[in-house]
Amino acid sequence: MKFCLVSLMPMSDSDGKVFTDEVNRITQWATVMKGTHYNGVYFDQGHYGLPYEFFNEFDLVMVAVRHESIEVGLKIKRQSTARVIVFLDGEMEYFTSYIWGDLQVKLIELLNIADAVGVTHEFDIPIIKALTNKPVGLVGVPFPLKKVREELCPKVEKKQIISLGSMFRNGFVNLAALSEIGLPGAVDIYNLKEIEYIRLMKKYMPIPPITFRYTPRWEDFMFHLNQSIMGLHLDFRQIWGRFALDCAAVRMPCIAPENFYTQKKLFPRLCVSYQDIDGAVKLAKELLKNNSFYEEVMAYAESQLAFFDNESAKKRLLDLYNQI
Repeated sequence: MKFCLVSLMPMSDSDGKVFTDEVNRITQWATVMKGTHYNGVYFDQGHYGLPYEFFNEFDLVMVAVRHESIEVGLKIKRQSTARVIVFLDGEMEYFTSYIWGDLQVKLIELLNIADAVGVTHEFDIPIIKALTNKPVGLVGVPFPLKKVREELCPKVEKKQIISLGSMFRNGFVNLAALSEIGLPGAVDIYNLKEIEYIRLMKKYMPIPPITFRYTPRWEDFMFHLNQSIMGLHLDFRQIWGRFALDCAAVRMPCIAPENFYTQKKLFPRLCVSYQDIDGAVKLAKELLKNNSFYEEVMAYAESQLAFFDNESAKKRLLDLYNQI
């Protein structure tokens, strides 16, 4: 099968070539399917110098949809002969609440003229099935588990540090929970101003020491994540949830809500509401004091990890494709 991914990932020299880079992001679909990738917005603006009929040469085009790429998906389906699977690339709330007006109409049109729709959470399926009569299935994002285990992250002695999934999404709640737990934290940042914000908040909150990292390369992020004893991410979005999967891959538990599909699947005993600070603190302290509990939740996560690897994800996509 000749495969092409169209997404909003930055334009690069790899576009138009067979993808081989293995990372935990949307482009992993191009790698797993031995296909290629194009940035949808730049394609539409003519930066690749190709017409939409170019997609005729592909058996399957996956369009990772955000508001910027809805029109791109429509043009690919209308102007080429390729089978098109729409992949909802974001939290469900983004599509149901933050896209409106003309774009909302176009999104519904795209869902109905595409050949199938892929989602990232089983909770999304009944919502999307109510909007289209095309096949809808959970596909998620392939995870390069073999690379993590064999190349990036060997077993190490974990440090008494809690990795936070974000300072941006529900960041205050993550900080509040970390403060109650009392262990040092670590977090990736996108702006140096975040460090100053935390310094100022320490006047009012008992925030423990936090190590700030800037790791644009996923491989570097995973190296640092591997040092921590657990992850914490009280995010409100209904989404795939890369962070919980990253944590399981480096053999550490994650406390997060079940609106992360990965969390629900890997760590059902560590699911809390995204505002349940007391529940998150209680679970973290239990993990720290009860080694049997820690080992049990990790053994279960280990038993579920194969669901997320490259081959399992590929099978889910092909199963959806075969329903067309």
